[in-house]
Amino acid sequence: MSRNETRQNVNVVMPLVNDILRYVHEKDKRFQVQPLNVGSYYSHLKVSRADEFDYSVVLDVGSSLDWGIGTPSYYGYNGSNELVLSWIPLPSPPPGKCLIEVGGLTQRWNNEGLNEGPACLTIDDHIIPIRVKRRFKVLVSEAVNRPHIYQFVDARRLSESPATTLIISHPNIVGDTISVDLTPLIKSHASFQPEFGWPRSGAIWPSCIKIQEIIAEGIHGVAKDPLYWSLSFVMCEKKLLDGIDSNGTCRKKSQRIMKKIRESWCPKGTKQVITSYHLQNILFWECESRPSDEEWTNEQLSIRIESMCHLLIQNIQRGNLPLYFHTGVNLLENKDRDVLDKVVQNIYRFLNNPEHYLI
Repeated sequence: MSRNETRQNVNVVMPLVNDILRYVHEKDKRFQVQPLNVGSYYSHLKVSRADEFDYSVVLDVGSSLDWGIGTPSYYGYNGSNELVLSWIPLPSPPPGKCLIEVGGLTQRWNNEGLNEGPACLTIDDHIIPIRVKRRFKVLVSEAVNRPHIYQFVDARRLSESPATTLIISHPNIVGDTISVDLTPLIKSHASFQPEFGWPRSGAIWPSCIKIQEIIAEGIHGVAKDPLYWSLSFVMCEKKLLDGIDSNGTCRKKSQRIMKKIRESWCPKGTKQVITSYHLQNILFWECESRPSDEEWTNEQLSIRIESMCHLLIQNIQRGNLPLYFHTGVNLLENKDRDVLDKVVQNIYRFLNNPEHYLI
């Protein structure tokens, strides 16, 4: 990416994002103004253009959370597809999901006039993901619909993604459009559990100091599914990437190359069954299995890329790519098998004739 082009796009994006989040905060002070900078751009893993930016918007629940038994969650959808109290408790969350309950939260928000009508985010002190996502989406849409914003920004409709996506068109940006994802997040700072399988006994990478930094960061929650919160390791991942090449290694460089050649494995217009997030987890697994910096010198770059390609193929063929920080989560779950098979074929084509892709 050209630094001048990147700086130019950032100078357009940030004032618009800050304006939108200030509006959201004025309408609902539970959503904090200052976002968390996440994603490929801020981890220095972006390739080609600075046309995608990711921010996590913190929902302030007034206290740090941790795992607990809690009370059963009695809510669900009725016959009219409305979220209501239920006589039947929700089943236990599947791997990678959780429920978030804060004692006395509903009463506190009610007393502050924050939790009325469409602004109600809770049922019996449980914070409901779909309500958070809808509330945030509505406020962002209101912010975008103001005259000085809507001429440059379009907010996409609510989707299964936890993010609200903005498409920015502006005469001062480089390229056609810029995509900005704003994702509501609860900073729970919850601790790692034994069933997550991390940190792994006997693993040399990452270092003990880095492990302690990641543990201190903790696990957060994002509103992806309607009823369960999805565990978010976004800040743990950012912490792990921070300083990953402090000894002059090529870990991030190898990741950028993998992301670039992924565009030929998963061309635009096809199902993106393998995303940058899959490749990031492949990088982490490769780093753990190849912990020595000597295996990540620039002279070893092609070897590491070939190794990660084979690792990705192995995971696709067995239908399971474990999330690095929680091995109970399969990142390939519910992915189209036929499309994945085509991706494997494309990776083999690259391995058999890499010069064709790297010219």
